Amino acid sequence: MSFRSILAVPGIKPVLFTLFMAAFGFGVILPILPFYAVTLGATPFELGLLTAVFALMSLIFGPVFGKLGDKHGRKPVLLVSTAGFAASYVLFAFADTLTLAFVARGLEGIFAAGVFPACVSLLSDLTSEEHRGKAMGLVGMTFSLGFIVGPAFGGIASGISVHAVFWLAAAFSALNFVSVFFQLREPHEKKESHDIVGKEVTLLEHISSPLLFLLLASMMTTFMVGGIQAVLAIYTGDKLGFTSSEVGLLFTYIGFLIMIAQLLSGNLVNRFGEVKLIKIGLVISGLGFFLLSFANDWLTLLLPLAVFVIGNSMTFPSVTSLLTKKVRGKRGAILGLNASFQNLGQIIGPLLGGLLYSINHTYAFVGLALCIWAYALVFSTLAARSLSSQHVKN
Repeated sequence: MSFRSILAVPGIKPVLFTLFMAAFGFGVILPILPFYAVTLGATPFELGLLTAVFALMSLIFGPVFGKLGDKHGRKPVLLVSTAGFAASYVLFAFADTLTLAFVARGLEGIFAAGVFPACVSLLSDLTSEEHRGKAMGLVGMTFSLGFIVGPAFGGIASGISVHAVFWLAAAFSALNFVSVFFQLREPHEKKESHDIVGKEVTLLEHISSPLLFLLLASMMTTFMVGGIQAVLAIYTGDKLGFTSSEVGLLFTYIGFLIMIAQLLSGNLVNRFGEVKLIKIGLVISGLGFFLLSFANDWLTLLLPLAVFVIGNSMTFPSVTSLLTKKVRGKRGAILGLNASFQNLGQIIGPLLGGLLYSINHTYAFVGLALCIWAYALVFSTLAARSLSSQHVKN
């Protein structure tokens, strides 16, 4: 089945549009949030908290939305989430104090927690297991496209008015709500996958479970992204003298790279298997981080970023695809748990990167690279064989 054939499946397009809007909403904030928060009187520490509250709220509410999706269906969850996105952007537009900005950012994080697990669960039921790798590749492509358009849109529109950015983002979220309401029909949940969740979905009672290592691999993908988001701007500013517009170009470049890499990742998953790609992807991602510590011009900056993106784009869809294959019952709950692990990575990555950067600029990239390589060794040693040996049963 080609990408065109997958897109032709009823229900796929509104799901992907919802994922795009989630990425767009996150991306549109990136070039605006620092300057916007400063106008409200934020200190650098408060700016960091404002960035972290999004991931923290998503971490808390991910499992909640996952369980709601299992109980009431994924479509209602998406309707609530898209309406919540619109409300958070409206609140941002009216925010005239830092407290309101925190509330708006927290609401955005809460409703973002409902989007990803519901969309992935829907895509899993709308596609066959044979073609799920390509479907997960479309997830990554959609996210990367939103990440490209979001910062570009935010940067351009903020030149007119910061408040106009939030009003337009709210309008797009309202359009997303209409799309889900009229175009998405809740599919029946498939029961084709072997369930390795069992009791582990509660609090992962078996600490050596392959599922836990798979979730930790998922966390590492956002750990890396969070580290990049926290350190890249200040590193290029301090070492290379980059302005905010040049940093914006960097994030756009990263977004284009992610989209291209995800376009190829679905075929790689189907050809080589998820476990092998997770191992290789972690190693390559760590290499990209390590090489960034030697960046001293555009060329030595762009090449390591490409290496990092290639590695992360191998890991991310492989983890998601393997989760949907291994999980039969409580799929929404486990995908919500996966989203929580990802949000945990988005909290730990920036905190560790910022801490290491405050000690020495190069320590941030070298330290993050060592963490990634260490987990690649742990995954290859303790989890890869077990995951590979658990065959899917119909």
